[in-house]
Amino acid sequence: MTSSILAAGSVAPEQAIAPQHILDLLPGLVAYFGADLRYLYANQTYARWRGVTPDRIVGRYVREIVGHRNYPVIAEQLRRAFAGETITYEYHIFDDDDQRLVQGSYVPDMDPSGRVTGVIVLVTEISRRTDLEMEIARSEAMFAEAFENAPFGRAIVSPDGHIVRVNPKFAAMLERSAEQLIGASISEITHPDDYEADLRQLKQILRGNSDGYSLEKRYVRPDGSIFHARIEVSAVRNDSGRVTCFFAHAEDITQQREAERHLKEMNARLSLISDAVRGGSWHMDVASGTFETSQQLAQFVAGPDTKPYDLDGFSAHILPEDRAKADLSELIEGKRDRSSVEYRLQTASGVHWMRCDRRLLRDEHGRPEKLVGVTIDLTEEHERRIRAELEATTDPLTGLLNRRGLEQRLGTLPPDLPCGVMLVDLDGFKQVNDTLGHDAGDAILVEVAARLRQSVRHDDLVARIGGDEFAIVLVGTDVTKLEALAGRTVTAMQPRFAACGDSGPSVGASVGAAWSATPFVTQRQVMTRADRALYQAKAAGRGTWRLAA
Repeated sequence: MTSSILAAGSVAPEQAIAPQHILDLLPGLVAYFGADLRYLYANQTYARWRGVTPDRIVGRYVREIVGHRNYPVIAEQLRRAFAGETITYEYHIFDDDDQRLVQGSYVPDMDPSGRVTGVIVLVTEISRRTDLEMEIARSEAMFAEAFENAPFGRAIVSPDGHIVRVNPKFAAMLERSAEQLIGASISEITHPDDYEADLRQLKQILRGNSDGYSLEKRYVRPDGSIFHARIEVSAVRNDSGRVTCFFAHAEDITQQREAERHLKEMNARLSLISDAVRGGSWHMDVASGTFETSQQLAQFVAGPDTKPYDLDGFSAHILPEDRAKADLSELIEGKRDRSSVEYRLQTASGVHWMRCDRRLLRDEHGRPEKLVGVTIDLTEEHERRIRAELEATTDPLTGLLNRRGLEQRLGTLPPDLPCGVMLVDLDGFKQVNDTLGHDAGDAILVEVAARLRQSVRHDDLVARIGGDEFAIVLVGTDVTKLEALAGRTVTAMQPRFAACGDSGPSVGASVGAAWSATPFVTQRQVMTRADRALYQAKAAGRGTWRLAA
């Protein structure tokens, strides 16, 4: 692993920048933790996921960024990674009331002696829950918890500049106890060269010219040492508008500044992150048309010992019906700077659904120069989505369409398509449930579904739309075929059902049918007419069918 780091540091500048672009393209969080568990690198995805830009993360402890709720979940995995073990696992990450199901991958970074000097981290979202409606409690108890457990320094300051309250983090930053800080003036802990700027901003708030400010300043510890902080101060006013206190939020950025000096070196090391991705990357030179996948992507496609693919070789593994989605023309021509597509990829382990995020890099004149892409396996996510869609439109007992599924399928039919609709309602079904129980009733519903399937064509729609009510939509039929099917359906329900036995209640069916060839009559209107016909069949003594006029 170390040799690859050294080799990556010797590439030309225009080549060395590619890993950085690739890391920022990744849809997951990418970071590098030093041996002291501080962030030495974070990619741009942190800004999208957590609302904190990388420059405000680098240099801070992992526990500060992930928060007290998430840290216990990852602590043991980090310990194993720093012991030299490559880790991949799934867990939930929490942001306030929101949570994501993610996959975490930790790759140890070792020096030539085999000592772990840091850990490369990749966190990718497997599925994301829909946003929960947030109920913000204003009680003192919840405020106190948020104040005390915040991963940043927080303080409440009186209008005359004296500290009223601090959280443990702020006290630790100043290497003093909370008791020592309460009552102290901010002038006692602020570097003399920075105090006037801070005081001017406070006076502006007291005069009513602003409600808050942010700045960078230096604090002084009891031993005379200095640390840099970024602070945000906001005023708390009473009903009359008078300032009752100031609320200060402080972040120690000392380590961040030190870490920034090492970012150039980290670019080479972070190219190792591709080892933790299920999939891989590729790049293309626009001028020459040269395309090459990463070794990892080639091995994902065809297994170990596979050499990187060129464009034709890789494209051959994309399923033919999906190749148009993977077309790069608009990027090559400079019409778009980035895009994301999904397609199916034939690999040695089977067909996988992949998401490919592509980005165009331009030269100093704005002309297309290179394309870079990251291709990630999302097969499990895709299969979960398909299962969820199927469950939402299918009756779990009979396997037929449910009412929602039927409405969706009707919505895909041309509005001027002639169609026939039959509504089937079971006669005597309630007596089965009352005398033989619901298990027998369920068995009858399953058998009814099977008989209906046998009566219709492949393209016709069959659905269970209520407890013992079914619907059949005959696509592109005529009234003669509709009448014939209505009669067959009544007849098909006459044989005794196995669940009723020889002496149990008899179950039959009444059918209401309607047909229309008029382009201006929608399938829903035909359904309404069929419902009226069903009532007529019931009124006629059941076990019969009626066609709507």
